[in-house]
Amino acid sequence: MNAVALGPFVFEAGRLAAIGAILLFTLLVGLLAKRGPTGADAWAMWAVLGWIIGARAGFVITHWGDFARDPLDALAVWQGGFTPRAGWVAGGAVLLLAALRGRQAVLRPLLMAAAITGVAHQAAVSILPRPAMTIPMIELLALDGTSMQLAGRDRVVVLNLWATWCPPCRREMPMMTDLAAQMPGVDFIFANQGERSDQIFAFLAAENLPLDGMLRDPSSHLMARLRAVGMPTTLVFDADGTLVRAHTGEISRAALRALIETAREP
Repeated sequence: MNAVALGPFVFEAGRLAAIGAILLFTLLVGLLAKRGPTGADAWAMWAVLGWIIGARAGFVITHWGDFARDPLDALAVWQGGFTPRAGWVAGGAVLLLAALRGRQAVLRPLLMAAAITGVAHQAAVSILPRPAMTIPMIELLALDGTSMQLAGRDRVVVLNLWATWCPPCRREMPMMTDLAAQMPGVDFIFANQGERSDQIFAFLAAENLPLDGMLRDPSSHLMARLRAVGMPTTLVFDADGTLVRAHTGEISRAALRALIETAREP
């Protein structure tokens, strides 16, 4: 899986790499500007902020159809969804502003730090654990107790590992079931981990959620087979059953749709 557990906290490895890149960039600017122009560290923070805002804004604009119903979701950056190219444009705009304000001297440490950070980040991403996974051959239970095979569906599969006691699982479930209804060509499987049928029925009834795609994994075998370190975990498999992407933690409608679109690409 692509997540790292630090005590009770779970972080996606990609997010840790991004946070590390930001810290490295600001550290390098500080070191390179020690004997250079003043103000470089302040411009570095503005460049980082510009990248974050630009990357998020680019993603929101691209997926505005999903954000239009609740624009405040654009602020939920922890749910994922950034367009790096838009971030680089915004960060570059900050550097251009520095040049236009007569601060060309600060550009040298900023550009050098950005180049070093970019190389380091790409190297870190390239060595992150990305095990090749396929959808497991495993029998799960429908809520009526009948067995159902998870693998061999020959279509894109969204597999969500969840539990009723998990607050982010509860929050994202209405969105996921609604998206499942909108995408009949994709199999959404909601594999409950370790709970009884009556607990699941009670939750679905209280939230007025459909039963479609709800399966039970009574012994939580999927958590081990997929090396999941927390819930909710959402995995997207292509039609061949190969894992395309995995997301640990609450996910937004737009971010999930983007993963599904990636899995659909030829």
